[in-house]
Amino acid sequence: MKSRLTQQRKLILDVIQAACYHPTAEQIHQLAQKSMPNLSVGTVYRNLDVLRDEKRIKRIDIPGEPARFDADPSHKAYFVCRDKGSIYDLDLDAATLSKLLKDHPAIQRIDDFSLVVFGTAKDTMTERGMRKGRVNQFLN
Repeated sequence: MKSRLTQQRKLILDVIQAACYHPTAEQIHQLAQKSMPNLSVGTVYRNLDVLRDEKRIKRIDIPGEPARFDADPSHKAYFVCRDKGSIYDLDLDAATLSKLLKDHPAIQRIDDFSLVVFGTAKDTMTERGMRKGRVNQFLN
């Protein structure tokens, strides 16, 4: 059951959806405070947990870094460029992953996955460009 979309929760969700990158909780807090100055960081963290539990957003865990958040909660993989610190969505779903791993003796079916790939992005790639060039209304 989805909880009520409070004013704070809606603002946090709007910030994540408008972001041209995968923001951290601190970045979400800073952007949301422009519209709601009294919003506390604790409120942001609590609402991020609720939105994640309700599968409205996805949390991206990268070892040694703060969690990032994605407005698209679908099952997919991420590519982290170590040079740029950017995170790119990879077009990889459970069906494609199942095909790639179909001959693995331990796997019968893949229902869900969490995959983060690390490397170096091409010089021409930008995280903002990969996010379809959406303009972040909260930075203006």
